[in-house]
Amino acid sequence: MKFSKRHAGLLRGLRLAEGHTGLMRVVAARIEPDGSWQRRVVDTTQRHDGAQWEDLAGRALASLPPWHPVPGAAIYHLSVDDHLVQVGEYDLEGPVRDLVTVVLAMGEEA
Repeated sequence: MKFSKRHAGLLRGLRLAEGHTGLMRVVAARIEPDGSWQRRVVDTTQRHDGAQWEDLAGRALASLPPWHPVPGAAIYHLSVDDHLVQVGEYDLEGPVRDLVTVVLAMGEEA
């Protein structure tokens, strides 16, 4: 699968963290207030651009916002290998927002 032009800028120019193989599984889920949800997964073992995913995931995990869910707003679950993160819609920003956006847009249905 190739990146769409719309989302390609999110991963452009990113570098692999030193010492990591770039092989990981990233899962993002958006859960709406009515209980409906969307879940997508990216498995970098089957991708040529694993280094960019690894770098973006590392930056996302290093800049986690506090957990402040707002009643009536969506929440997001983000899993990077064995790290699980929950983020309220209004706190979704920076690298965490970028990672969630690109996984939901480009990932495979899970």
